[in-house]
Formats: sequence, structure tokens, C-alpha cells
Amino acid sequence: MTVYLDVVWLLNVLIDFMILQLTALILKRSVAVWRLVIGTLFASLIILLLFTPLSPLFYHPVGKSVYSAIIVFIVFGYRRFGLFVQSFFMFYFVTFAIGGGLYGLRFFLFSNQSYANWLHFSTYSFGDPFSWLFIICGFPILWWFSKKRMDHAVIRKFDQSQLADVEITVNDVTLTAKGMIDTGNRLYHPVHQTPVMFVSHEACGDSLPESFFQTSPLEIMEHTELAKTWGKYLTIVPYRGVDGGQNFVLALKPERVMIDMDGRHLKVKKVLVGLSGHDLAGDHEFNCILHPDLLQTGKNVGTAS
Repeated sequence: MTVYLDVVWLLNVLIDFMILQLTALILKRSVAVWRLVIGTLFASLIILLLFTPLSPLFYHPVGKSVYSAIIVFIVFGYRRFGLFVQSFFMFYFVTFAIGGGLYGLRFFLFSNQSYANWLHFSTYSFGDPFSWLFIICGFPILWWFSKKRMDHAVIRKFDQSQLADVEITVNDVTLTAKGMIDTGNRLYHPVHQTPVMFVSHEACGDSLPESFFQTSPLEIMEHTELAKTWGKYLTIVPYRGVDGGQNFVLALKPERVMIDMDGRHLKVKKVLVGLSGHDLAGDHEFNCILHPDLLQTGKNVGTAS
């Protein structure tokens, strides 16, 4: 069997560089290019060492671990033990993830062996070697896919950390919603500067009159029948739309709003609840938008369950 050592080494240089770069991206570490280059060259050096009398050292798990630790040290340096261990295991995680992904993808696309043939295999004939074209094309795709999945997981984790359970009590009606803290929401009532949060029609269900969401706020305030039961709980909040025009939103004046978030149980009294006839999130992960001031003005009344 002919082995083109220079081609194998070059392929490993490219793969090692991408693995180390992806590890740095996932860890959110800023790594100097020269560190990546030196670490990559050192990592690829093992291909040449496997053809020397020192090869038994690098086949042993201890030798592999030490070699990997040196690679991580070259690329990420050493600040403290915890960070170094984190970098070490993330390096292995990325390597196994992409390597396993390549093997799984190849098995899915190209495997045509019968298990009956396993009775006749030998260490020299078992399986087919990975094709060069498959590795060259498949590795960048899996690298990109892994990065996207990791970024998505981080975003989802961040989104979940901004969500809160919300309970709104008004006129003997209790509304429950999943709220999201929106730092861009800076809407206040122009007269008494009360912060305004929003709740969607979906969260309210049948608890509120349907006309609250289908009729203009000005008409609602003039509706004598609703004024008898809801008049003191309703107000209108003017706001300027993205087109610069003046708009109005119908808002509730709740007796209280309870917010469970990050282990805190907050009770808010000074707040208005704007009613939205539209879904606030396309994926329905939340149906309420909280004003950031509520986390500051809310009174902590215990630990959220």
C-alpha cells in the first residue's frame, strides 16, 4: 500500500486548523493567529511521528492526552486550571463531534455491507477507507453545521434566561402569560410616567371582552356597556409608531402583576398592561413583553417556586 505522507499531512493541517478555530469560537476566546498556526503545525506533526520509533507513545491514551494538552496550551495558553480543563475537553468534544459526524454521514450515504460479511473480515480488509473527496467536502460542511448548532444553542439559552412567568390580576380576572424582558421597550404613559408592558390576545384567551382587541381604543372608552364594568380599569396610551404617526393602545390598569424570574417573586403595582391583537413571538415562546423597569420597581415578596 502506498501512503502519500505529504498529502495526508496537508489534509491534517487543514482539519486541525479548523477544529482549533471552531473550539475557540465555541469558547468565545480571542486567539492570536500565530497561536492557531503554531498549534496547528504542532498538532499535525503527530502524523509524521507515527512513522518513527516513537509511535508507541502516541498510540497510548496517556501519550495522546499529553500531546493534546500541549496543543491546547499552545493555542489557548494557561490562565487558570479551570479554564485550561474547559479548553481541553472542548477541544476533544469538537474533534469527536466532527469525526463522529463524518463517520455517521459516510455510513448513512455509502454503507452497503451486510452484517453477514463480518464473519470473514480481517484487520486489513474490514471497511472501506474514507474517500478524499468525501472528507474534503464533508468536513467543512460539518464544521459549519456544528458552529451553527452551537450558536443556536447559545442564543436559545440566552432567550430562555430572559423569560419569566407572569400573572396579571385585574377586575377579578387573572391572566397568566410567559413574558420576555425587552430592553428596547421604553414606553411610558406620557402623564404619570407609568411603564407599559404588553400582553397578546393569545394570553388573554376568553378572559377579556373580544372587543378589546377588535375595536379601536377610542371607541372602547366611549362604549357605555363596557364602561360600567371595565371603565376604571381601562386607559389609553398614546405612542409614536415607526412611521412617525401618532397611535393609541388600549391598556389595563391592573391591581397587581406578579413576575417569577431568576428565583425572584416580584410584585408590581405601578404598571399598565397594553393589549395587543397580534402574536408577540412567531414561535409562540412568549406572549407578553415586559418593561425592563419592572425588574427594578417590583417588590421582592419571596422566592419563586
